[in-house]
Amino acid sequence: MPIKNEAAKVHLVTCFADALQKSIALKRGGHWFCAASTTTGGGAPAVDGRSLVMRVRLRGTLHGELLLEISESDAKSLLSLDEVEELRVAWREVMEGLIQRLPKRAMDAGMFAFSIESCELSDPAMDCIHIGRMELGQAEGAPFVLHVLADDELGESFRAAEWSVSHSVTTDNSQQAILPELGRVIDVPLTVTLRFGQRSMRLREVLELNTGALVELDRQVEEPVDLILDERVIARGEVVIVDGNYGLRVTEIVERPQTVVL
Repeated sequence: MPIKNEAAKVHLVTCFADALQKSIALKRGGHWFCAASTTTGGGAPAVDGRSLVMRVRLRGTLHGELLLEISESDAKSLLSLDEVEELRVAWREVMEGLIQRLPKRAMDAGMFAFSIESCELSDPAMDCIHIGRMELGQAEGAPFVLHVLADDELGESFRAAEWSVSHSVTTDNSQQAILPELGRVIDVPLTVTLRFGQRSMRLREVLELNTGALVELDRQVEEPVDLILDERVIARGEVVIVDGNYGLRVTEIVERPQTVVL
């Protein structure tokens, strides 16, 4: 199924193109450009051709697997290497440099936020969606083409992000009529709570608690945590560290009521 969320695709492919340009410049030296495109007319590399594929696992609003694929011949020319194992090691270094140099906006982009869970060299994928391409080169000579592909999970997260954006616009428009009333209380301070999980305990168990005791909660480590206001969940997300403090990167806004009673 084609992915229509052009804003999320442009954001993702551009972030990786920016980081790839910095990584290859550090690896090879000189001045490089990397042009990003979400056009899919060219298609992915031929499945019978030899290629290098880096599989990147994303988490956040955009989550799933992103694949960066370059033909082996292009990779050899790009890195001036012929031996396959040396080529794979060098290409991994370029990809790891890319991950390290992803622009900060990749992590703080609201509806399109993502972070990197893992990356590894992989075999070409037969069932992924081609979402764009990157053309990497210098002033002289033809550019090297990298194809950008997404698995089904990432494709679904594109569509979910697209719905969230359109829903937010609709909600904002519907709330414009009540903004004058909200203006009277908009600066009232509220306390929000981050909930990692919960558990029911007998009074005996509570009284037996002491230093070093472990209390198992009802939530897995990889599950999102809740942001609570007045005993009501208003958002969910993943825990991050911000300047030494715990923080929450929001990945889901819980449905809000359409009317406000003052």
